[in-house]
Amino acid sequence: MSDPTATIEGKSYGEPIYREGEAGSDLTPGELLVRTGTNSAGEPIYDSVSTVDKLDPQAQFAQVPSTPPQRDGTDTDPVGQTIPSGTIVEVRIFRRGDTVKGALLAAGGDLASAGDADVSVGDTLGSNDDGSLKATSTAGAGVAEANEALDNSGASAGDRVRIDVEVL
Repeated sequence: MSDPTATIEGKSYGEPIYREGEAGSDLTPGELLVRTGTNSAGEPIYDSVSTVDKLDPQAQFAQVPSTPPQRDGTDTDPVGQTIPSGTIVEVRIFRRGDTVKGALLAAGGDLASAGDADVSVGDTLGSNDDGSLKATSTAGAGVAEANEALDNSGASAGDRVRIDVEVL
């Protein structure tokens, strides 16, 4: 299982690409994001991908806020804290071959087929409708492949786990 450190990390082959925008809804670091528009100040708005097996997804993931990455008064590690809607979200865009540490694998209870949350090394992963990843065989929907085997098929709805992946 991915090490749930206080950040979403990755290995990039080239200079990492970061963006900032407004969180269009409550987000969690590690969710797969999509740009959904702009706010009145012309800043981009990002939301978690809300489409199962979104075609041609861009590998952009919510990061732990760096301003500052501190606990919210609970014992929750910053990587597990919510980025509230309307606040700044930091986005890291990954390229083909980059590794992402700490992406989110869907819970079996959130999927039409719970087996899509049971992945092996090398399995192609696409989007679930909550910004997490799941196994997919839909052409054009793959965003990454699993770098580790994880079985989250028996997990209750909302009980996502961290996974390390390589961007396709």
